Order: sequence, then C-alpha cells, then structure tokens
Amino acid sequence: MDHPFIKNKNIIIYTLVWVVIWALFTSALYFFYEFGFEQASTDSLVYNLLFFGVGLAYWFNVRYSSFEKSQLFNLLISHLAAAALSVAFVVFLSQTILKTIYPDEEYLTFLKESMPLRAGVGLLYYIIINLMYYLILYYEDLRERSTKQSQLESLLKSSELEMLKSQINPHFIFNSLNSVSSLTIISPEKAREMIVKLSDFLRYSLGKQNDQMNTLKDEVDNILLYLDIEKVRFGDRLSIEVQLEDDCAQLMLPNLILQPLFENAIKHGIYESLEKITIQLSATCENNILKVSVSNEYDPEAVIKKGKGIGLNNIRERLRLIYGISNGVFIHKSDRIFTVRLEIPQST
Repeated sequence: MDHPFIKNKNIIIYTLVWVVIWALFTSALYFFYEFGFEQASTDSLVYNLLFFGVGLAYWFNVRYSSFEKSQLFNLLISHLAAAALSVAFVVFLSQTILKTIYPDEEYLTFLKESMPLRAGVGLLYYIIINLMYYLILYYEDLRERSTKQSQLESLLKSSELEMLKSQINPHFIFNSLNSVSSLTIISPEKAREMIVKLSDFLRYSLGKQNDQMNTLKDEVDNILLYLDIEKVRFGDRLSIEVQLEDDCAQLMLPNLILQPLFENAIKHGIYESLEKITIQLSATCENNILKVSVSNEYDPEAVIKKGKGIGLNNIRERLRLIYGISNGVFIHKSDRIFTVRLEIPQST
C-alpha cells in the first residue's frame, strides 16, 4: 500500500491541516506569551514544519509493524522507541535552529523552559498521526476484504450459473438423440434432416455459451431453430405463434433461458396428445421488466410423465442468481392452456 498522504491529492489536505496547526501555535505564542508576530510565526513554523516531515515518516513504522504482523508487546516497544526518538529529534533540532535565529537571552530562556511542553505536544502529534494511519489501514483492509469477498461471490455465482447452463444442452441433446434414434427406423430421410438441423443448433448454442446475456430477438431466433428440429419429427402437429412488441426485441435476458419452456411445452403438449398443438410465445415490456409468456395446449386428463424437474427449477435458480429475485416464474392453467410467464428485470 502506498503512502496515504503522498499519493493523489491527499498531500494537499495533509498540508492544510498543518497550516491550521501552525496558525493555532502562532496565535498561542502571540497572545499568551506576547511574542511579536514574526517571532511567534517563525517559532511555530520551524517546530511544526519538522513534525510535518517526521509525521510522513511515521507511516512506515505503522505500515510495517501492524497488529497482524507484530505481537502487542513488540508493537508497544516499537512505538515507544519511535515516539521518543522522533520527538527528541524534533525538539533538539528546532531548538538549535531557533537559537541561531533568535539568540537573545530572554528567548533562549523561554526555549529552555518550554522544552517539556514542546515534547508533550510532540507526543500528542505522534499519537494523533499514528491513530490516523491505523484508521486508514483498517479502512483499506476492510475495503480490500470487501472487494475480495465480492470477487469470490461473483466467481461462485458464475460457477453456479455455468453449472445450470451446462444442464440444458445435455438435456436437449439426450431428447434429440432419442428422436433421431426413432426416426432412423421409420424415416431415415427425416433422421438425416434432423441431424443437420441439430448440428446448426448446437453450433449456434456453443457459439453463445460464453455470453451470459442475450437479446430477446437472438433468443427467439435460437428457439425457432430448435423448433425446426422438433418439426422434423412431429410435422404439422407442431406449430408456433410469435407475438413480440417491437420495443422488446433488443431487451436482454439470460442465454438459453427460454429453451426449457419449449421442451416442457412439447413434452406435455405433443407427447401427450394426438391432435395438433400450437405453442404461443409473446413478449411485452412494462416498468422496465420484460415479460415473456409461453403457452401450449394440453390434455388435463392425460397421465403426466414425471421428469427430473430440470427445466423450471433451472430457470428459477438462474433468475435468482443473476437478478436476486425470489421468483420470476409464474404458472397459470386455464381452458386446457398451460402458460409459463417469466418476468425479467432489465437491470442486474
């Protein structure tokens, strides 16, 4: 850590404080001891200017013998020695300089009698300056620890987010490969087409994997590519309707966060019904919140297949980690329509 008073503009503040001390010291000599202004200001200047310089040197004793590095006894001895030597040095040197400037008998008598007082004031200077240095060290240490803690929390959060995102692609690939496996028997041409589209989708997804955030437009384009893959298998049974407000296209949301919604829509919609299923995607913007809804038709009488719950739990956890919100996922069922709405703040 650099010297706190020398770096930046802190030396100006340090100097101004000593100017105030010089003025007070001069006033005391002028009014209480009835010295002339010139003699009083010179006496004050010599004495306090020496402590101005010595006070800067005190930093090194504090910096390299902090409480964490020294035992209390050793620290006490160090400060007692530094205080005694520095105060004695300043008092002796100031007396020598002032005797040369004002050699008259009356002033020399004053200098001799004021030595204990000057030593006491010097000791007070030592204590105040060192306390200031310790406060600065404590503040800097607190700030450094806070910064490190924030960095560790950020790294931990990033690790958790990467882990959550890593669950998405394997989950999707597993489902897609099952579909390809089925199609190789009943429709090799469709299986070939699905593999090509799957390759394009994965190339896009892997290219985006290092981006935590994505625009709504890019995310929707990615979803449409995913649905193209599923249409190879389901054909006309699967359709998609997209309604996006123009103002929402460039708003940001976590990368790949919509994909689990569409996987669930297909799983609980098409897999459990022989009829044509329409998945509806809509997005609106309100009060700096992006609201994205995914709806699909479902058969309430169908037997629901139990999964591992990766999808919605994954989304909730990612929103919590990124935005600090307890719940940004809302589910609504009505008239054979299952809707999931995400509310995504536009500031993290």
